[in-house]
Amino acid sequence: MPRFVFRKHGRGFTLIELLVVIAIIAILIGLLLPAVQKVRSAAARSQTVNNLKQIGLACHNYHDTYATLPNNGSNTGNRLNWCWAFQILPYVEQQNLYNQAQAGSYLAVPIKTYLCPGRNHTPYATNAGGSNSPKIMGPHTDYAINNKSFQNNWAFKVSMSVITNARGTANTILAGEKAMDPRYYSNTSSANWDECIYSGGYGGTGRNGNLVVQDRVGDPFGNDWGSPFGGCPFVMCDGSVHLVSYSLSGSAAMTAALNYLNSSPLGVD
Repeated sequence: MPRFVFRKHGRGFTLIELLVVIAIIAILIGLLLPAVQKVRSAAARSQTVNNLKQIGLACHNYHDTYATLPNNGSNTGNRLNWCWAFQILPYVEQQNLYNQAQAGSYLAVPIKTYLCPGRNHTPYATNAGGSNSPKIMGPHTDYAINNKSFQNNWAFKVSMSVITNARGTANTILAGEKAMDPRYYSNTSSANWDECIYSGGYGGTGRNGNLVVQDRVGDPFGNDWGSPFGGCPFVMCDGSVHLVSYSLSGSAAMTAALNYLNSSPLGVD
């Protein structure tokens, strides 16, 4: 008796079906990417706010020790005159780095607390560049002190009580994020408004302007404040952090938050 064997042949996808599947996947990816980018941006913004909170806390601890807030220092070869970011190193868990610098060993290493995660900024200078004095390579910072209130003068000391009696610590900016042209995120030198923390009296660690802008091509460093986010974060003298809208750029409110004594001379009381 003859036996008949029936074989089932699998049916493959047609070209049209494959194209439809590919199109659906492309649409889903297109919908997903903006959501992923928003999550990343939110996480980066949250981290930079936390960085500024840590900087504010470090400045408060510095004040508890020296009865004065740090300032932007002076342009000298004396490391005791260097900027706020160097002076508060022991209070941002960088005591060893501070000690080594005090001993004359200047390490070019990244300091996470000083770097905005929304940028891919070169974490430290690999060449001194420009007329930087002293010509030392070291960690970069994406944050700058309010140079209107905490000037380029190491002898200019400001206590918390002076600020309280002037405009109040909650109304006075301590530090914020400095604006950068995205093309300069890869800057490797300690010069041109991006000096490393082993310096004093420079625009790389202190800003005088009252303009708040989003990072953009054409604004390399300057005196502006800004960030890659939908606003610029600032830490106030009371330690609180606020995201300032770009619409406040150049406004009277922004100017007032920077100039708490209206150019009156200050000193430690």
